[in-house]
Amino acid sequence: MSFTQAMIVGASGKTVETTNANEMKVYSPLGMHRASLLGDAYAWTAVSANIDTTDCMILVANTSTSRLLVISHCIFQGDIVGTMTFKVSDVTGLTLAGTAIVGVNLNTSSARAAPASAWGDESASPAETVIYTHSQSLPYAGVVGIMNRHNFDDSIIVGYNGAFGIDTILEPAAGYQATVFGYFIDA
Repeated sequence: MSFTQAMIVGASGKTVETTNANEMKVYSPLGMHRASLLGDAYAWTAVSANIDTTDCMILVANTSTSRLLVISHCIFQGDIVGTMTFKVSDVTGLTLAGTAIVGVNLNTSSARAAPASAWGDESASPAETVIYTHSQSLPYAGVVGIMNRHNFDDSIIVGYNGAFGIDTILEPAAGYQATVFGYFIDA
């Protein structure tokens, strides 16, 4: 068996090398990383509000008619001992209310705004489909707890007028933080 030697040259002019066994490893970046490079990845953060028990800590609604919002992961914590829920909702026709949140593009060289609307202390979205509940316990009452992180492995896909939210069963007194990380792909 004979082999032909080949050289691969990248756009930067650098060559690709092989291992001693003439193998080449190819790296394919994860969806979130790839979206960040393209300027399509965002973070939405809600902090420190005294929310009512019927309100949502943070809600991110996809307003794009041509792109899908992929939820990568979220982090959250609050000053209560209780249960947090992750939900997906259809917000078609609703007048959503709360504190407006502007999505931060995770590629600082991109000037793209997120094709989504987001609110903290959101008061109008229904608790339609709870996809996961998380019981949060704190070191002791009244003290902000440990930050919780949940990876969704890009498995939550939100279409036009769909929304993803982090909610709580009890009411945080004043302290909570919730950040949703996601990116957009063509539908």
